[in-house]
Amino acid sequence: MFEVYLDEFKKLNVDRSSGRAKPHKVCLLFAVFDLIEDRHIVNNEIFYDQALKERFTYHFEKFRADADKNSPFLPFYHLRSASFWHHKLKSGSTNKKFSVSDKSIGTYIEYAYLNDDLFALLQDEKNRNTLRQCLSQNFSELGEQFQRWAVEIGKSNETAQNFTTALKITMPNWLNTLGRGANSLFEISSVRELKRMELMLCETEIFKERDFIEQRMYSSALKAYEDFLLDTTQVQLQDDIENILQDDTKTPTEKAVLVKTRIGQGKYRQDLIDLWGKCALTGIENRDFLIASHIKPWRDSSEEEKLDKYNGLLLVANVDKAFDKAYITFADSGEIMISDELEEYTRLGIEATGKLKVNANSREYLAYHREILFRG
Repeated sequence: MFEVYLDEFKKLNVDRSSGRAKPHKVCLLFAVFDLIEDRHIVNNEIFYDQALKERFTYHFEKFRADADKNSPFLPFYHLRSASFWHHKLKSGSTNKKFSVSDKSIGTYIEYAYLNDDLFALLQDEKNRNTLRQCLSQNFSELGEQFQRWAVEIGKSNETAQNFTTALKITMPNWLNTLGRGANSLFEISSVRELKRMELMLCETEIFKERDFIEQRMYSSALKAYEDFLLDTTQVQLQDDIENILQDDTKTPTEKAVLVKTRIGQGKYRQDLIDLWGKCALTGIENRDFLIASHIKPWRDSSEEEKLDKYNGLLLVANVDKAFDKAYITFADSGEIMISDELEEYTRLGIEATGKLKVNANSREYLAYHREILFRG
């Protein structure tokens, strides 16, 4: 039965009326997977609550185009066209059509639920990650999505186009010339498979020569696509969460706290809201757009550092992404430092004169980010 779901998730009935695949349904399912992962959803009951909306927004901000609206109520309702998504109506409601809105979902629908066998399959991390990869294939073409993503993280339009051409045409042509048949690298949605292809390319003389002549453009394109896939499938996040859940030295309560901290939710998010109050760099106050994340990465932090609010920043999505990818960092004075690799940083709402007010307790964490991670 898993194979049936693999096929259906690859061919989700997404809205293509604008000429491209809209990300809403995919992002809502990503959000459901996340909430199953962190044990917010423990029964086959998917409530249209704040946690679901926040996780939807987290993913939606990565994949949206300018005209896309943050409307989680739309996929929550329209996913019922899929064979696996169902609604439990509130007492007294009928299955008649109603005008779909944030309010009407709460009025008529108690919760959504999945096929029982699918919900059981989603308890396994490997199944979730496999289905995430299948869902990512719904976008018109990963190449289009990658190109938008590259621009959104600060690459120039020219660089994003060059990377896309290299991944779609140039490098596959090199492999074909050598008898190692390959179509567009955008047909690869697995980081593991991409790394295997990268090893093959790095062994070829033409790759070595052209990559040197063009100042590592091809290596950079491969690394950017790997970052894109990691961003899409949340592999590092899922690994970190799985490590928490398998730690027998932690109580269930401690695990729940750590999981919520890892994904920037729960008490840790509230601690950062209390500490910063708004985006630490831009000053934007709307909490729907703010992401709580660590300065010193989770994987590098001690148990104490993982829970330390001073090891955190509250940032809007685009700035958070630039900081997470180490394209920007901050001096002890709070002045922003911008990597030369971040070509179009003003697109992200970042100014060269940007500055945040640094708490003394955060300086050690910022020093780690600046000295170990920053791409300067």
